[in-house]
Amino acid sequence: MKFSEIPGHQNIKQSLRNLVDSRNMPHAIMLCGPSGIGKMCTARAFIQYAHCSSPRDGEPCGECPSCRQHLSFNHPDLHFIYPIVKNKAQKIELSEDRIEAWQRMLKEYPWMPPERWPEMIDAGNSQPIIYVNDADNIVRADAYSSFTSRYKFFVIWLPEKLQPAAANKLLKVIEEPTEGTVFVLVSNNESEVLPTISSRTRRFNMHPADSATIEEYIIRKYHLDEQTARTTARLAEGRIAKADELASHSGEREEFQNLFQEIMRAAYAKRPAKLKEIGDNASTLGREKLRRFLTYMSSMARENFIYNLKMPMLSSMTEGEEAFSRRFSPFIHHGNVEEIVKRIEEASSHIERNGNSKLILFSLFLYIIPLLHKKPT
Repeated sequence: MKFSEIPGHQNIKQSLRNLVDSRNMPHAIMLCGPSGIGKMCTARAFIQYAHCSSPRDGEPCGECPSCRQHLSFNHPDLHFIYPIVKNKAQKIELSEDRIEAWQRMLKEYPWMPPERWPEMIDAGNSQPIIYVNDADNIVRADAYSSFTSRYKFFVIWLPEKLQPAAANKLLKVIEEPTEGTVFVLVSNNESEVLPTISSRTRRFNMHPADSATIEEYIIRKYHLDEQTARTTARLAEGRIAKADELASHSGEREEFQNLFQEIMRAAYAKRPAKLKEIGDNASTLGREKLRRFLTYMSSMARENFIYNLKMPMLSSMTEGEEAFSRRFSPFIHHGNVEEIVKRIEEASSHIERNGNSKLILFSLFLYIIPLLHKKPT
């Protein structure tokens, strides 16, 4: 990973370069900010730059043995720690027991949208956390010198997921690691990180990219026209992960828009037969595309609720979506929006577990009928 591959964050990237170039490396840093903006990519570029034997113009060379090891996720002086769900039957006790899923996450979703990780490890309804076992492993590994480099890095993804016992066990080693050990914490919500952990790090606050940066990234990577790229950049809200998802499925949004509007019209008109027909047709989309549609449907429910606030700066809708919402939004209000979103998310969860999509969709659409006719309380 190179710094130049990461849109925006120029000041942060230069500060991290300076740490390496000056050989004034702190024992622990924390990259903070919303999910999907490039924190993990920035951490990876920083560490590869620190390990590179022939850096050029503020970038890792990409060719030396160290860089090649980074590209294959095989550098002996780089250790990742991340939340998992324990499974004794499958002998899953530590982060490293999920290394294949982790490497696939880094390759397929480098901007690290957190909702993808539970899917990768089949977490089901369980919340992934970082267990005390991993903390014990870190303490033991810190006692050993680096293998090939000046620095040995421990990257902790989502330190806010540390078990209290795990966090407490790491306090001393983060504050006083052995010479050459550097901790890099990558947090989506630094307010939930144990204060005694956070206070032992040098913090770098990262922010969503501006629309122009996202637009340039989309055009360069996906070769979309300027209007589509501009709309996508606005909807991405500064998150590169969301921009990737929107751009890679750029043709879907209009399809989903039409389907959402058709469902809502039929539900408001109390036409169950029409809703069954729509559900039967939608079930042929396939599980992953159907789940993307339900995510869209949930976001549109929220957007219509927000539209009632008459605050255009909060809107993330396209012109076509907004045209529909001018008349439809009054039917999404504080008395029903939470229940509508809850029902949609439940349907998505059932489909994820390979439920019968026709029955799930028809049941969801029937629930929506009375909810749309519910009066604000």
